[in-house]
Amino acid sequence: MEQAKWKWGALASAGAAAVLLAWLVADRLLPPGEKVVRQASATLLRLERQQQLITTRAFIQAVVRQRSEQWYGNAEVIRIVPGTVHYAVDLAAIDRDKLEYVEESPGRRVLHVPLPDVKVVAVDPDLARAETIRSLDLMRTQGGAGNELEAATEKMVRPALEQAGNSTQALSVAREQAIASIKYLLESVLNATGAAVEVKPYFKSEGRE
Repeated sequence: MEQAKWKWGALASAGAAAVLLAWLVADRLLPPGEKVVRQASATLLRLERQQQLITTRAFIQAVVRQRSEQWYGNAEVIRIVPGTVHYAVDLAAIDRDKLEYVEESPGRRVLHVPLPDVKVVAVDPDLARAETIRSLDLMRTQGGAGNELEAATEKMVRPALEQAGNSTQALSVAREQAIASIKYLLESVLNATGAAVEVKPYFKSEGRE
């Protein structure tokens, strides 16, 4: 029984090798532009099937505040919390049919890759490094108003970090990092197959330069 399994596995491996060989032979017969697009598309598809994302992150600080005003005194809590915002580009959302190969000048071959926008996928506040500032009038107690306001600010931290992570400046940095990652990934694969191509990823929301 074990021998039969081994033979089946060997036959399957031989079949896969034959398919790969046929694919490589056919690939060599393609024009250079089609070959580049096909290889880049296959790389993106393989990563998509492995459920991999192009990820990046930003370190951000959130400042949240809660204030309570009463006739017998005021209370305020300010919490300053550092955190990490994680972004990702969903490879499944890349339209591989829109990959565009262009010979911009003699000896300079470029592959344009349209990308969906980066999205915030996780927010990790570092509460252990948070700084909390309490301001309580004489009639407001630490155990009463102080603790209540501090609990309220803790609930505000994650939304505040996400809002900061979606700011124009933070998203701009995340996009730059994502473009650099995808450019390096595809150029490495293409160069390894002998296709020296400059990869220019761009976000569809921003348009191509």
